[in-house]
Amino acid sequence: MDQATGILSSLSVYNDNWGRGSLRLDDGKRLACVGEALAGLSAGNRYRVEGRIVEHPQYGKQIMVNAAAVDLPCSADALVAHLKANFRGCGEATARKLVAHYDDRLHALRDLLIENPQGLDFSVVTRRRIAAADGLDTASLVCRDLSGRVGATGIRHAVLRRLAEWLLPSSTAAPDPVRKAWAVLAGNPYAPIQQVDGYSFPVADRIALTCVGFPRFHNARLAALATHALRDGCERNGHSFLSAEELAERIAACDPEAPPQAALAAALAQEEPVVVRDGCHYPRHLFHCEQALALHLARRALQIAAPISPLDAAGLEAEIAAAERGMGDGFRLDGGQRLALLRMLASSHLVHTLTAGPGCGKTAMMEMLAHVARDRNILFCAPTGKAAKVLSSRVRRYGRSAVTIHSLLGVKDEGYRHDPDNPLDADIVVVDESSMLDLALARALLDALPPGCHLILLGDTGQLSSVGPGDVLASVLKLPGDHHRLHQGHRNDGGIRELVQQCRRGDVDCRDRPGVRFSRSLPPPDDVGLSRVVHTYLDAVRRCGQDRVALLMPRRKGDIHAPGWNTTFMNEALRRELNPDGKRVPGNMLRLGDRIIIRKNLALDDEGSEQVVNGDTGTLAGCIVDDSGMNVLHLELSLDDGRRIRFPGGAMESLGLAYAMTVHAAQGSEYQEVIVICTGGSPAFVHRGMLYTAFSRARDSLTVLGDPGAIRAICMRPAPKRNALLVERTVGAMRRMHRAGVR
Repeated sequence: MDQATGILSSLSVYNDNWGRGSLRLDDGKRLACVGEALAGLSAGNRYRVEGRIVEHPQYGKQIMVNAAAVDLPCSADALVAHLKANFRGCGEATARKLVAHYDDRLHALRDLLIENPQGLDFSVVTRRRIAAADGLDTASLVCRDLSGRVGATGIRHAVLRRLAEWLLPSSTAAPDPVRKAWAVLAGNPYAPIQQVDGYSFPVADRIALTCVGFPRFHNARLAALATHALRDGCERNGHSFLSAEELAERIAACDPEAPPQAALAAALAQEEPVVVRDGCHYPRHLFHCEQALALHLARRALQIAAPISPLDAAGLEAEIAAAERGMGDGFRLDGGQRLALLRMLASSHLVHTLTAGPGCGKTAMMEMLAHVARDRNILFCAPTGKAAKVLSSRVRRYGRSAVTIHSLLGVKDEGYRHDPDNPLDADIVVVDESSMLDLALARALLDALPPGCHLILLGDTGQLSSVGPGDVLASVLKLPGDHHRLHQGHRNDGGIRELVQQCRRGDVDCRDRPGVRFSRSLPPPDDVGLSRVVHTYLDAVRRCGQDRVALLMPRRKGDIHAPGWNTTFMNEALRRELNPDGKRVPGNMLRLGDRIIIRKNLALDDEGSEQVVNGDTGTLAGCIVDDSGMNVLHLELSLDDGRRIRFPGGAMESLGLAYAMTVHAAQGSEYQEVIVICTGGSPAFVHRGMLYTAFSRARDSLTVLGDPGAIRAICMRPAPKRNALLVERTVGAMRRMHRAGVR
């Protein structure tokens, strides 16, 4: 960690969370400084900064600041300079009078200036009105103090600011609020974890162990450790719960010396959000989700419903034939599609599934359903914007459209607009790409369904399961319902389909075929290897256009300065080639013209009618700033689903580059050309489902870069089983309802 001390002679702060300034060092030299930690500082003051000194190719030597603290010498001249710089109406004479008033108590004056400047009483030396300068409100002072104390742990400024605001209620009444706020945090650095967004256990633990000296085996730490290990283990592996052995392993992975039983006991004693049932350890929110979803499914499984269509078999055949004629070009459903559709339309079940590999005609069947059930209120949706756009294009001729599930439900600050008290107005809800449904989203969707509404889930069980915990589609397929599986393919009839089928079976030959090309090896990510991948990508973009090409790989985490096959490094490398001259967004790494991905569900208006969801992609088309030119009011995004939206400037941290994407991020999408970089990894993360999902994103051309032996090894690994009791809970609820005569 590098350090520097001097006067901050200039400072520009962008979007209230990122700064660029110049530090005049004691030897008279100047050092450029940048980073989030500068956002709470004031030009003219002396600071000690910590960070990493780098040589920027454009701006030269600069320090990327992680932490900053006021460095105020206890000398009369330094205190006078600080008073003049930070108090309106305080000139040289007034400042010197105040310093003289403190005489031999200059240390007390120094501490007051740093920790509680509002408490400074100028009336002892002047009758003039003197006020602290802007930026010296209590929250800013607490934030600045925290930056100096814990900023070197890597905590982001935005999180630091939220932490400071959380600490305020307990400190504002104190005569020294800054010192009191620190005392509260130092007393239990783990207390804010459940309350402050972004303040996670790893952040709290670094603060506790390196900045506070908090006891390693204190009950507060052990409780927070158990809660974190449980939640992390579930989220990392898609589990709804962990067994005692799995929880002990996760605790040991976080801290090998911590006793697992003591940690769990501490978590339960301190009422952490942990639920233990029959040896299963749940994060509380997942326990409630699984219970609620099981009740929904049980009620629907027991209910005998009116079928989707009241027509008899002959009438249904006639309607399907009419729909086929409307498709043109001699379109006909194959035998499997026709039988599945007839049975689905006539079924008395409320939950229907239609599973198949890519190109087997699931959405074509939904076109038929939209025609046959045209008098019913049908809502179409999908987990991602791209999947919703594809489905929309297929049902548009019937006056229908598809939206994301989040848009359908209506995102609010807390929960959704549509819920059990305000259900959707629907007779039928169709969900495409339902393998991506996690436990929480599936629960929210079924919460919003009216009692007699049919639910149709379309999906492919060979693809990656949801990013979030749960294995919803696989569980639903084990429950009573109207289940159908298609086998005959209608696209990718060449090499891509053949390879995808091989991958599903767990045995790929890594042989070139029409539409598929293997590289035979994965080059190291040096200049030569990088150039090879970049040119492969650029050639595809020139042929098809950027939004029709995908460069996919398993890993996201990396460093833009450290070559590696991860999307963090590759995105920066590809941007240098594709958008080198894009205008920089003030206070951000993004540039106009960048390909972007949204990483957070966000309502863009108060009603929740305009929304974006995690995984939406597009292009950064414009930037609107305030009169100062330093604060972004909103960004204009042109999304791949056809929308042009205004994205709030305050949410820019939710945007990332999307020249290269993870396989998870591309799930639910289809591209004309796909380039897949195959790297190894943990069997829990890199397995057959990863390759199957990546390969099946391609429509016309697939290029696979990787070592054949490594590819075969990955393909042989089945996706790991997820811990879930949704099936058992649903069956149990059905039995209880049946005994009680509930329908």
